[in-house]
Amino acid sequence: MAIYELYDIYIKELYMPKQNIQKSPPKGAIRFSLSLSDEQKSAKTEILKHPYNFIVGKAGSGKTLLAVQVALDLFFKKQINKIIITRPTISTEDNGFLPGSEREKMEPWLVPIRSNMRKIYNKPLILDKMEKDESIELVSLAHFRGRTFDNALVIVDEFQNLTRSQLAMSIGRLGKDSKMVFCGDSYQIDLKDKNWSAYHDMAKLTNSKYVYKTVLEDSHRHNAIDDLLELLNGYH
Repeated sequence: MAIYELYDIYIKELYMPKQNIQKSPPKGAIRFSLSLSDEQKSAKTEILKHPYNFIVGKAGSGKTLLAVQVALDLFFKKQINKIIITRPTISTEDNGFLPGSEREKMEPWLVPIRSNMRKIYNKPLILDKMEKDESIELVSLAHFRGRTFDNALVIVDEFQNLTRSQLAMSIGRLGKDSKMVFCGDSYQIDLKDKNWSAYHDMAKLTNSKYVYKTVLEDSHRHNAIDDLLELLNGYH
């Protein structure tokens, strides 16, 4: 090889930016792409102390964002082995007529959670690998029955669309060294009869020492949203 060719290689290696592509989950504490607010940090402290947690608040208050951050933090610190994600799908609860596998059927419903994961931890290759390895598992609520989740954090998003029986079934899935986080908003109940919503049963559970409830007040969306929604339907 000629000397000028070696020189070209040297210059390219010296000045070309090196791509640091990490495909495997890191070990221990990590730096997240998005920091929690003081309100979310305070809630996180309590969530870490309780097996059952309810995070409630209006749209844009950062409920799911907080749940996802807690889940990823515990996973990377090796305090849990798995992150389970589910949510009610209302009209397609059994997912029977949707094509594809269980995971493919759940995909459209879980786009918001995946989006929040990428906001919190902008390493898509690692997150994709975690899903492929089933460290992050998307589970249909219809397939919760009969399962026990050990060493896991279970996120039940949009829990206001659970019925009381579905809430009871979900609570019964928690195994050893696990936590369950319910995220919901009473103003987003999509059930035909709002009285069916498990949101109304939450007050009974918060009397237990094993349950923590927090209401997030801060908004992480456009300032105009609250005003417009309040004018539209009395939304607070």
